[in-house]
Amino acid sequence: MMKKSIGLFFSIILGFVFLSACQNSVKQSSSDLKKIDFILDWTPNTNHTGLYVAKKKGYFKDAGLDVDIKLPPEDSSSDLIINGKAPFGIYFQDSMAKKLDKGAGITAVAAIVEHNTSGIISRKDAAITSPKDLVGKKYGTWNDPIELEMIKSMMKKEGADFNQVKLVPNSDSNSITPIENKVFDAAWIYHGWDGILAEQKGMKTNFFYMKDFVPAFDYYSPVIIANNDYLKSHKEEAKKFIQAVKKGYQYAIEHPEEAADILIKQAPALANQRDFVLASQKYLSSQYASDKDKWGQFDSKRWNAFYAWAKEQGLVSNDLEDKGFTNELVGD
Repeated sequence: MMKKSIGLFFSIILGFVFLSACQNSVKQSSSDLKKIDFILDWTPNTNHTGLYVAKKKGYFKDAGLDVDIKLPPEDSSSDLIINGKAPFGIYFQDSMAKKLDKGAGITAVAAIVEHNTSGIISRKDAAITSPKDLVGKKYGTWNDPIELEMIKSMMKKEGADFNQVKLVPNSDSNSITPIENKVFDAAWIYHGWDGILAEQKGMKTNFFYMKDFVPAFDYYSPVIIANNDYLKSHKEEAKKFIQAVKKGYQYAIEHPEEAADILIKQAPALANQRDFVLASQKYLSSQYASDKDKWGQFDSKRWNAFYAWAKEQGLVSNDLEDKGFTNELVGD
């Protein structure tokens, strides 16, 4: 699934370089640290800050690990993990649904953000303050079946007809520019990135969280996933890795400005956008976890609620209750 425009700037060449570099994703480095490849979902952004903090602060090194944080070829991070090209990566619970339904060997081992911070943003003059207001409006869609079913479910709950929404393909690297240019009126975004971007641009917008209209939509997004075979054969190493990542996110919770600067140094493309990155980091640092000691933990009821909804809508065929996640690595 698209993951709503967190800066999609990858090249095909980058993909080929990455794939060749990942052939030995877990190997011994010259410094006697265990080398582990970690696959991002998109270009570096504030969802990823804790990883870069863990690397910069030496948390990985303290755990005996040399972690290489890599950019993925477009839309392939989960497949790389499934196929054993790397042990860990970033993905999303909603996107995992169809993978798990087909028996993919991946498990979510940590929740990066405690609650789903995605929702619908629109221009102020479009007067869209709840799902029912999408009737007759232009919605920028990624044409993903789960995305569209979620919009439909929210509207149905308010007695509105999804068929009266004008669907416009969204192919932009972010959703804010086409909304600003009136290509469409509304789109699904993550508030911590595109929402903050709109604020920084001074745009007048409306925004509502999807979870506020359908409780089942308070799923986990994004998450860290791991290859199941790797977890079986490298249990202690996996635990050390996740505990180091946890320290990174806990530090980012307590030190958002320093964490933002660490991210910027690791992602030079963000260097001229410090005010934006800092604003995004301050927002997300308050969203990673309400209790930093419990960062990364999954609530089984919330996890299962989304997959129960997906099955009710016919989006998956199998019962996915208690499938695809674990708190074993993230717990103390």
